[in-house]
Amino acid sequence: MKQRGSNENLKAIPLGGHGEIGKSCWIYEYKDEIVIVNFGMMLPPHDLTGVDLVIPNTKYLIENKDKIKCLILTSAHDDACGGVFYLLEKLNIPKILGSKLAIECVKKQLHKETKMPEVEFLNPREEYKVTNNLTVQAISNTSILPDTYGLYIKCEAGNVLYTSSFKIDQTPPDKTLFDYYSYAQAGEDGVDILISDSTNIEALGYSQAEKSITKRFDEIFRDAAARVFIFGYANSLHKYQIVFNLAQKHKKRVFICGEYLNNKIQAAIKTGFIKVDNNLFLEEKDLKSVDDKELVVIVSGKYGNFLSALIEIAKEEHPLIKLKSKDIVVISANPPPGTARLLAHTIDQLFVQKVQVIGGRGQGVHASGHAAQEEGKFILTVAKPRAFVPSQGEERHLVIYGNLAENISISPNDIHILKNGDILELREQVARVANKVPADSIYYNEAKRLDIDEVTMKERQALAIEGTITIALLIDEGRNIIAGPEILAEACSFAKGKDWRAFCLGTVDLVKEAIKQSVERKETDLINIKGVVRDTVNKAVLELIAKRPLINVSIQEIKKAVTLKN
Repeated sequence: MKQRGSNENLKAIPLGGHGEIGKSCWIYEYKDEIVIVNFGMMLPPHDLTGVDLVIPNTKYLIENKDKIKCLILTSAHDDACGGVFYLLEKLNIPKILGSKLAIECVKKQLHKETKMPEVEFLNPREEYKVTNNLTVQAISNTSILPDTYGLYIKCEAGNVLYTSSFKIDQTPPDKTLFDYYSYAQAGEDGVDILISDSTNIEALGYSQAEKSITKRFDEIFRDAAARVFIFGYANSLHKYQIVFNLAQKHKKRVFICGEYLNNKIQAAIKTGFIKVDNNLFLEEKDLKSVDDKELVVIVSGKYGNFLSALIEIAKEEHPLIKLKSKDIVVISANPPPGTARLLAHTIDQLFVQKVQVIGGRGQGVHASGHAAQEEGKFILTVAKPRAFVPSQGEERHLVIYGNLAENISISPNDIHILKNGDILELREQVARVANKVPADSIYYNEAKRLDIDEVTMKERQALAIEGTITIALLIDEGRNIIAGPEILAEACSFAKGKDWRAFCLGTVDLVKEAIKQSVERKETDLINIKGVVRDTVNKAVLELIAKRPLINVSIQEIKKAVTLKN
């Protein structure tokens, strides 16, 4: 390795993608200059109402806005660029350096009044001087969509190799191969920190090539005597190129259902990464003019979430699609984290409608877009890093990849399992975790263009699950109770019947006694009285039902009237 050195630290800070799958974002800060690499989004849990997207926290970036020199986008995957529209509303980013497809997708997502910064496209193996002190080389990746890159980031303090999302596909549909040479050359030049994709690291062996789905879809289209509905994420552009080719081969027509999905596909067509005869596509008004056996419908929901659209259709609530008996439903995606049971229930509803469902392991209709264990080992072997950071995964993925690195002789002291916001400092080729920046997620509502912080979101969730209890009472200056306490419950399923009435009577007595003792201790400040009441009721509820509803305390104080003498 070439020797390097600097008296200043290079800071590498993840704002997303650690302990979660999605919203990838890294900050690289060196000599008072900041480069942001990716600003992705994540779909919210299905039961989180009023939230469309989960986005990285921008507080640290806003506080250091004058240091920001560039935003780099490694791919058009929503994990990498899905939150850029939000970032550009909050901050003045001087320049975006990114994949051509990513930049086109960002343009389609921007609100009309948001200005697009200066842009420059990434080219394979080209070096870019992104600040006075940082240079970046783009390295071609293979993935589920075209025009994707890893980055080799270099400065005097040391070098970072960032793989971004990748898998090693030997037969990519766009014929752009994974750049083994550049990754190996980075390893020869010197990699002080390797940051690598861990999303699919639980899978043994190698991930499947995108073209592996061709045979099964060819059979489906050949044998289909009814309509074929394909459900997948908007990011799976290689897959859709394969579907378009097969649809043309079998003389079928294709309808794209979902605005977000359609924008993604149109961006890929505009930039030349999807090649298709536009006569293949149908407009909504022409759907009834095509025989069922000639129709292929590709479906995705809001922000490319196939599951939301599938649920609407299964419940017969979709505004456009109504299934018929013998329709073929192809689920060509893995469900979002934590939704496997929901997907299974949705499939049950589809079977009730007497449609054929094809999906799941072994069906040959989906290939993961992320590296499996052998690909992860390959990157570790060629990069030969001094330190290793597993990225883009839930906690178990990060730990498993860390264990693989240890088996390849990286010291446990040099394997860093980071949380969002952790600051990894690199100085004189040694990496260590030092301090933390704010990294709580932002929950975004598109209709209101409203962002909600994580603390507020957790309070909302608790309120939705466990309800709220209000205690109201009237006191005088001497802290004597004049009226109440009255106990009111909202959204509490347990607040009914004889048990609730008995609980209220008992809790009223507890509150009176707690206030009396507080007065005896001469702790008569109104804030203190409210705290005592809240703690008393909280404890009583916890003992009754083992839950913690939101406790509100409303105390009105009546002051004695002053009598004026003549």
